[in-house]
Amino acid sequence: MERTVERLLRELTGQDVRVVARSDLGSSADAPVARLTLDRSYDGIGRTVIAKGRRLVDDAWASAGRRDNEQRALEHLRDTGLAPRLLARVPGGLTVMTDLGAPTEVGPPTVRSGVGAVTVQGLLFGEDAEAATRGLVAMAELAGRLHRTVSPDFTAAQEIPFLDHPLELWPEVTQAVGELNFPTPRDVELDELSAALEETTFTHGDFTPNNVVLSDGRARMIDLEAAGRRHPGLDAACLRLPFPQYGHWAVLPPSVVKAMDRAYRRELDADDATYERLMATGCATWAVVRLARLRMIASAEQDLVRRRTQLVQTLESAAGASGVVYPAFGAWFAELAGAMRLRWEEARLPPRTFRCFSNQ
Repeated sequence: MERTVERLLRELTGQDVRVVARSDLGSSADAPVARLTLDRSYDGIGRTVIAKGRRLVDDAWASAGRRDNEQRALEHLRDTGLAPRLLARVPGGLTVMTDLGAPTEVGPPTVRSGVGAVTVQGLLFGEDAEAATRGLVAMAELAGRLHRTVSPDFTAAQEIPFLDHPLELWPEVTQAVGELNFPTPRDVELDELSAALEETTFTHGDFTPNNVVLSDGRARMIDLEAAGRRHPGLDAACLRLPFPQYGHWAVLPPSVVKAMDRAYRRELDADDATYERLMATGCATWAVVRLARLRMIASAEQDLVRRRTQLVQTLESAAGASGVVYPAFGAWFAELAGAMRLRWEEARLPPRTFRCFSNQ
């Protein structure tokens, strides 16, 4: 990695750049990421850079196409200040980008930032609820700036089916609820939801606390392998639900969700009707995506509390967000959540909260 980075940076700067130290930030078997210290500080680069290599395990999520997708996204975001600056790349392989800052020791090692400063995730696993709230609000503001200011003209290197074609999951959802004797959808606004999803812009695609870095009071996004041109609600709904695809899922206090909502809406600068429709579309779509896992959640033998409380909470949040714009969907989501609470003891338990909010 070091020799390739030196070569790429020499081509970029026209100077004899040398790497003098390396600090590994990610698992070499998963996603080799390293902070490389250079022999001196270079204009527009600094003294350290982040190098992200090709994953050794090339699976559906971590393919060369996804890496090329991230490189395209970083180039698309160049000069926006919303992400690290792409310095050099090998298509589908090594990516060299600016360093957002040294890691801050917040939270256990497994949740500290891998590419500089502290992630919002790190704050959520800390002890300071006020700092975590500020981080979440900054994250929401970042999403608003992204959707308001970044050009929508982006072509991804590789599609992600459940994000780029989420309603193709609908047959799976209806079959699953029927087989499991849950309430079936009646006259839901599927055509209207499909039409709304055609309004697209540049989206992050995996807008979760581990992918937002805070440095010098600013929030920036990292890990853009899932970036694509989609409805902005697919990012925005992550703030409201919150974070339906997040591996460390837990709920946030209602006051914090409202603060995030206000921050995103303020940065987006949208009128009431536009904002409510955007959020309703995103939340309804994510509810459909999560329901596509219903068979697995119904039969799973492990982590039932998290899986079932998450699904019920997602459905109830989606019902509240989508009820005015998509009333039939909203009523169905609420009915489903009620039926799941009656059937599953685990779904009646309080969902877990993030560590920093556990005493509130």
